[in-house]
Amino acid sequence: MTETKPIHTLNARDNVMLEVIRNYFKLTPHHMHRQIQGMRATLEDILSKKGISYSNLRSALVPDRKRREIALVFDTTAIESSWYGLDVFERIIPQLDKRSNHSILVGDYLDRPGEIEKLFSAFEESVRLRRNVEFRHPSQFYIVYLNNLTDAMVRRFDEGLAGYEAYVGFADTTYASAFKLYLSTMLVNLGIKHGHIFIQGHEPDRPDADDLNMCGYPFEETGFTCRSVSSDLEGVLLSFKIERPVFSGFEVDTELALNAISLLPLPLDDFVVEVEAARLNYVKTIKKNSVERAGLEAITSNELGELIKAKISGSYIYNLVVLEEYDIAKFNIIIELPSRSSEEPTRLLAALEYKPEQKILRLLTLY
Repeated sequence: MTETKPIHTLNARDNVMLEVIRNYFKLTPHHMHRQIQGMRATLEDILSKKGISYSNLRSALVPDRKRREIALVFDTTAIESSWYGLDVFERIIPQLDKRSNHSILVGDYLDRPGEIEKLFSAFEESVRLRRNVEFRHPSQFYIVYLNNLTDAMVRRFDEGLAGYEAYVGFADTTYASAFKLYLSTMLVNLGIKHGHIFIQGHEPDRPDADDLNMCGYPFEETGFTCRSVSSDLEGVLLSFKIERPVFSGFEVDTELALNAISLLPLPLDDFVVEVEAARLNYVKTIKKNSVERAGLEAITSNELGELIKAKISGSYIYNLVVLEEYDIAKFNIIIELPSRSSEEPTRLLAALEYKPEQKILRLLTLY
């Protein structure tokens, strides 16, 4: 039996490699579990030889209910060069704190046939403009998305880019919105900024010892060190996923994430969320502030179970872990609820034990 190691996040939503391997070779869940865990072990070994600990990349790869996410917006019509990404990153890189961890995603705000009015409305609703801009077509805008930010980091980016003519402004994408949903279908991972190291993917047929700056942006000129791993590993295990509902046809993402920690991956729609009375009392007592923000003080075990069940399809699962000493497979999920004391929603982290034989998800904690 392959050792089941923790996996921060698994991307089978935007990267089809695992699904293609499974379907082409008609692999069983047992074989897929070995495949995923084998990739995880290989990645950890490669990163270790480059002086990087996989465990230390967690904050860049998973949502954090206390940290912010933003989308920086740039008007490419104000940039003379056709390589506008380089022009943008020459301004962004100096704003990066060499002590922090972030995933960086990039891409154009793509057009969608017949949806230009919706795209404009989503843009107008979310983007805080720094200057007046004429919205001619969606793809004139280039987006740089960053996660795991403090309020001070957000201000640093916004103020540091204010003098750049192409900088339009930013959208706070911490919470669900139409703009965030669109971006989740458009942007691709550029890489992970891990302290002073920038990690990217390189061609799968390159030697593992190679380190390339595949994007060509001037990270080294600003004191960063560029490291790279095979894009097959980077695409599946080092790619941050922007939160969004599980769309029809994309259920395989959850299935393969569960297969990383279980030989019996099943659709979560068929599960019951179990909230033990003692666990609910613990949550209401120890996590009192979170419970009050969400207005859940009077909720019952059954009601909380139904609430969590209704929210599971609203995002993706991460922090995939097996606690072998307790024979527990578990994962985390972020759920958003209206807040009693603020216009902003309340984000709660739920840790759930996965019990496929009984089709039960047992609540471990909520805060």
